[in-house]
Amino acid sequence: MKKRRVEKMNRDQRNQNKIRLVPAFLLLLSFITHDSQLFVYKLSLSLEIVVLFGIFYLIIGVLYILGFGYSPHLGSIIPALGAALGIYRFLTLIPNPFSVFNVCLDAVIVSISIVILMRWRK
Repeated sequence: MKKRRVEKMNRDQRNQNKIRLVPAFLLLLSFITHDSQLFVYKLSLSLEIVVLFGIFYLIIGVLYILGFGYSPHLGSIIPALGAALGIYRFLTLIPNPFSVFNVCLDAVIVSISIVILMRWRK
């Protein structure tokens, strides 16, 4: 009977520890900026979604730090979705500086995550 193991990074992936800490740090920063909006804006459905994405970013950032093999996948998909929703929120619901900053962070996180994925495939 085979035991299932959580997929960890292989040796080449572990060698890129420094680069994977960049999106990890940015995701943790994004968590702070997302969830700090609870103290700035009135509670609404839009804000609840923002806080939920902040929690997702916290989880993905910790997974990056722990070396979870699928963290670059999550780091490229979830922030891309968050950026799209952030742009929508800024243009239609509540234009605010948090949205602009978070979308910029998401763009950098997605870009670095894609670079990590491309380097791992080689």
